[in-house]
Amino acid sequence: MNIQPIDLLVHFGNVLLLISYSVRSMLLLRWFAVASALTVVPYYLVQPSVLWPPVFWALVFTAINVYQIARLYAERRPVVFSPDEQKLYDLGFQALRPREFLSLVLVGQWRDAQRGDRVLAEGDRAQVVAIAIAGDVEMQRRGGTVAILKPGQIIGTALALTESPSPVSAVFADTGRYIEWPLSQLRIFLDRNPGLRITLQRHVNQDLAKKLESAVTQRS
Repeated sequence: MNIQPIDLLVHFGNVLLLISYSVRSMLLLRWFAVASALTVVPYYLVQPSVLWPPVFWALVFTAINVYQIARLYAERRPVVFSPDEQKLYDLGFQALRPREFLSLVLVGQWRDAQRGDRVLAEGDRAQVVAIAIAGDVEMQRRGGTVAILKPGQIIGTALALTESPSPVSAVFADTGRYIEWPLSQLRIFLDRNPGLRITLQRHVNQDLAKKLESAVTQRS
């Protein structure tokens, strides 16, 4: 069998492809796939009649793999939180991976609150879920305070699940800052991230348990 030097490119390209199937790292797999595709391109180009279809598809696969490599590198970059995001994360979202938490925060909106600002109105259905990172929130019924929510506790979760009119109002007792998620956008986000939904459900359950414990303490 007479092997031409240019034929070695085909053999070497397939060896690289074989190695790509053998590695466990997705990043290495894609790098080997890129190297394999580019290695055989010269072989197609030097043929008496250039083999354009294989060249075209080799470049397409290379472009796809390069794009995925860029995504993998982007996902590996350290996540840097803003001061507000860091405070919210420390208040109870450590169960989420930093990048998951950041994607959740990006769905919400940060707002400043003055004393007396309402997040939830008695008799209305909840339109948002909110969490204060600064400032106490009074849960009021018929003008009287029935509970006080501290920073980190969730406002409106039970109402969001039941879609019932709220029996209480949520009013800031002093100046504060909070994040709110419109329910429609939050539902779409969680439908697209079922794994994150399960983690958040555990967080909601823990929050409800803390509220129950706080209510018992305040009554006793």
